[in-house]
Amino acid sequence: MFLLDEKANDIISKIEFAKETITKIKSPDNVLETYIEPLVSWLDILRNRVEQAKANFKDFVCDTNFTQHGYLHEAPQRRLLAVILRDFEDIERRVYISVDTFLPLVFVWNSQRSRAETKRQHKLLMRFVADLLQLCHMSKSMMAIIGEDYACLPLEWGKVRKHVVFGTYSEVQNLRKWALLAHELGHVYYYQNCERINSHITPQVIRKLNENRPINLDQRDFESIIYTWTQHWIPEFVSDCFAAKTLGPAFITQFMLAALDSQPNRVEPTHPPPNLRLKFMMNILDALCLSDIDVNSYRNMWQSYAHTISRPSSLFIVHEEVVRTALSGIDTIVTEKPIENKWADVLEAKKALCLGSIPDQDLISVISALAIAEPNLDYSLLYKALLKRYASNSYVS
Repeated sequence: MFLLDEKANDIISKIEFAKETITKIKSPDNVLETYIEPLVSWLDILRNRVEQAKANFKDFVCDTNFTQHGYLHEAPQRRLLAVILRDFEDIERRVYISVDTFLPLVFVWNSQRSRAETKRQHKLLMRFVADLLQLCHMSKSMMAIIGEDYACLPLEWGKVRKHVVFGTYSEVQNLRKWALLAHELGHVYYYQNCERINSHITPQVIRKLNENRPINLDQRDFESIIYTWTQHWIPEFVSDCFAAKTLGPAFITQFMLAALDSQPNRVEPTHPPPNLRLKFMMNILDALCLSDIDVNSYRNMWQSYAHTISRPSSLFIVHEEVVRTALSGIDTIVTEKPIENKWADVLEAKKALCLGSIPDQDLISVISALAIAEPNLDYSLLYKALLKRYASNSYVS
């Protein structure tokens, strides 16, 4: 048997395992059901793709007399084999996301919803995510899981796009940190608007990179910079913009706490430097003109650390014109500013917290207030009060 036939059989085995596993899930809840139905249909499509890829390889073997005892010399045959292998790669990648990555999360989801130790925490987390989605006029249901870090997992099953967002297990009772979930929902916003972003912003960024490209920059390095900007940095900046316009100072404050380290100008392939991200968010906060907010105090707070230990980067990837083009384009696309209508409630909740009282405001306002306030009460008391209010057996949403 050819190696590629064995590979195809392995992929089919994974798909069949996934389908059998899904059929054993008893009475999925309303949220989980919206994931399982499109997944089953997608697995059938992937199974058909594997069968077609196997048939294509069989035809290739017949047409070229390909054996595993030597290699082909003619360029057209080599290119055709490469195309077949790339098809298998794409199928395998999609199976990995659908089966190996997502399917175990189903059992984590069911466990956190049902176990006595986690079900109330999980219910409160789900309520917060649902309220954020409603505030931003986004999809009504989304899986949220208490995991190892704040993250967003995109799932693409044919024409169906779904997401799973994660909170951090060690911070599940530290409600201030929940403001960071706004950034993860920003990734959902990016995927929902990626066509518009890719047609309006990406070409402008690439053009600016070309215009300012250093003469001695290797082509491979230049292409790597383009990839970093288009595949990673633009989505991150979009998510930051979304989060800043959704929760305002609450998100920015908690982001500063999360990003504070000894390398504020650190360049990573997956994330822009914290300094750049915060400069962008401060400008957004300035433009929001929220009452009782001194934006310069936020700037000074961050710069007292960042500017003390670092200097602006001179790397080409953070060229000023490129950054300005990207951020101005993103700012014009992310137009909604939910924080403007929520801010008065946040301030009222903040007053109550500072007086040592449990606020009467909605969950988003209370958590946002907690993220920017220094409350005169024990955090655990507030957490227990919100669990009772939103996650008790008697609570009806």
